[in-house]
Amino acid sequence: MHNVFFGMKLVARGGAGWLAACFMLAIGTPAFAGPLCAEGTLAWTETRLFFGRDIGDGGEVTDEGWRDFTIEEIIPKFSKGFTIIDGAGYWQGESCQAGNVALEGGCEKTKILMIQYAPSLEAETKLQAIAQAYIKRFDQEAVMRSDAPVCTQFITPAKP
Repeated sequence: MHNVFFGMKLVARGGAGWLAACFMLAIGTPAFAGPLCAEGTLAWTETRLFFGRDIGDGGEVTDEGWRDFTIEEIIPKFSKGFTIIDGAGYWQGESCQAGNVALEGGCEKTKILMIQYAPSLEAETKLQAIAQAYIKRFDQEAVMRSDAPVCTQFITPAKP
């Protein structure tokens, strides 16, 4: 029987492996830097940034404004790829109508930026810069961020 701990296999009976694991814990090594992924996949992080399109004192981030923001702020930082999804966000504020139901709080058009990447300080810095640029440029209260470990694989055409 084996236990997985810090990405290593350790014999459950104890011994030097447990001592090494305890040492790693003592020096502050995180338990898991990412998911345990199958061979051929990458242990990456998926970050989603949620950008509400209502502007502080009225108005809305236009499609052209979003396009310009994407060209100026996102593409230069993550030129290898990302996904943008249109959404409808619910946020504290004015009431809104969702289908046949009136909701307390606010609904607004939303852009969701989804990026998968190898975790690094560089990626973290770029993500924070994108969020701060949006807040400043469009007078926002916040940009919501959600992170999750993922196993990523690029599937290419099968060879005959």
